[in-house]
Amino acid sequence: NHITKRKEDLKEGKMPGRVAAAAFGQEGIAAIPAECFVGYAAFAPKYGQMKPHYHEDEYMYIVDAKDAFITYGPTKDSMNTREALKAGEIIRAKDGEWHLFDFDSEDGFLSIIAFFGVPVGHTKEE
Repeated sequence: NHITKRKEDLKEGKMPGRVAAAAFGQEGIAAIPAECFVGYAAFAPKYGQMKPHYHEDEYMYIVDAKDAFITYGPTKDSMNTREALKAGEIIRAKDGEWHLFDFDSEDGFLSIIAFFGVPVGHTKEE
């Protein structure tokens, strides 16, 4: 069956540093359970500080961004690479790679569509 999900119709869940809405994925965030996760997420200073974390491979399409960066590395203590993010880019956080999003201004933001091969709920922060 073909099912269409509109962003404005999805229930948002709040997490440190962001809000997210699953189009397909974990039941409770979205009405349809699935074997993967596809959803929207918005990051901004107004949502608080995001914590460094890692999980399985994640692919992200950047819908829009202002003064947004990804900081990443192989371990929590070696997150030394920082790259600016721009609308239209696709980025990948590799399996087990520590990362977080941050901003150079208080009005900075990042809006993405995220794709995981597993249901949401697999993020590790420690």
